[in-house]
Amino acid sequence: MKRKPFECGIFTDVKTAERYNEETKNRMRYLSGSFVSVAKKWGIVTGKVLDLGTGTGLLAIALAKKIPDGEVIGLDLSDVALEVARKNLQEIEQPLRVSFEKGDAEDMPFEDGTFDLVVSSNTLHLIKNPVRMFNEIHRVLKSEGRFFLSDFRRSWLSVLSRHIRAACSPKEVKDLLSQSKLENWKVKDYFFWLSILSEK
Repeated sequence: MKRKPFECGIFTDVKTAERYNEETKNRMRYLSGSFVSVAKKWGIVTGKVLDLGTGTGLLAIALAKKIPDGEVIGLDLSDVALEVARKNLQEIEQPLRVSFEKGDAEDMPFEDGTFDLVVSSNTLHLIKNPVRMFNEIHRVLKSEGRFFLSDFRRSWLSVLSRHIRAACSPKEVKDLLSQSKLENWKVKDYFFWLSILSEK
């Protein structure tokens, strides 16, 4: 089935963002574990981490809990999603080094070589120009920085979900990465999703 991108991939009303937040909390507890384990495998226990397309901030907060000596920034283009993210952070009793900023994944408001790690969960399929996003990841990463992105994988399940229908196939992702400045990447293909991660 041919890919059908979203016309608007950001939250535009608070109720939708809050509903997504509640529906995603339990799943994100599971998903965040894989991001944390990869970060620790790479020896990233300090430094700056960017959660790209942070949405309601669940992954950013989970990373900040598990990497307390690091600094986590969640970036998103949706004001209402960031409003919910900040509410989520206020509910956490322990002090965390995490903040949320508004910005475009295709034109990030950060200096070159800022981050030790860039992560993203279920954002790629919402991006209009993935090559520009990959180039921006390359730009804001430090020379030895790492990246780990996870997203839906388009399949026959596209008939059930517009998110899956908007997602890329593994081959499409590899083609897009090949057009970008990102280097030393690996694409892992799973049944429901795919991952893009640093190989070096």
